[in-house]
This record gives sequence, C-alpha cells and structure tokens, in this order.
Amino acid sequence: MNINFENLKEIYGDEILDVINENIDIIEANVKTMQELGFDDVEDLLEKNIDSFLFFPNNFKNKMEELIKEVGPNYVDVIENDMSYMDKIL
Repeated sequence: MNINFENLKEIYGDEILDVINENIDIIEANVKTMQELGFDDVEDLLEKNIDSFLFFPNNFKNKMEELIKEVGPNYVDVIENDMSYMDKIL
C-alpha cells in the first residue's frame, strides 16, 4: 500500500498520522476489502476519504455492500470517478 502521508497531513492535519497509526489494522483490512471488491485505485480513495476507512471491518464491508447495491453493477467506475459516493457510508 503506497499511501502519500504528506497529502494526508496537508488535507487533514498532523493528527491524522496518529489516527492512522492507532487504526492501521482496521485500515489495512478495509483496503483489502476494497481490493477484493475490484477497486484499482484504493490508495486514492483512502487518501481522499480516510474517515470511510476507519469503520470496523465487518461494518465497513456491510456499508460497502449497501453502497454497491445503490450504485449498481458499474460501481467501481462510478465510485472511482466520483469519490463523493464514499461519503454515503459515513
């Protein structure tokens, strides 16, 4: 996983690095879920929607499944091209 921590600090402030360190297992599990769902640009989704990746893994997976039902069969293209969809799981 190639996360640009400088971008995260710029977007969210210095304290985001502590949040990431404290929740790295959860974030890694959720990144894996996104990869399993077929997302190619998970790092970009993570950097722009870090809050979405902080849910406990089972909760995150359920929220993503609901979002996928809402978006439809082209969910990867739709979500990667309009990342505001990730806000819907918050």
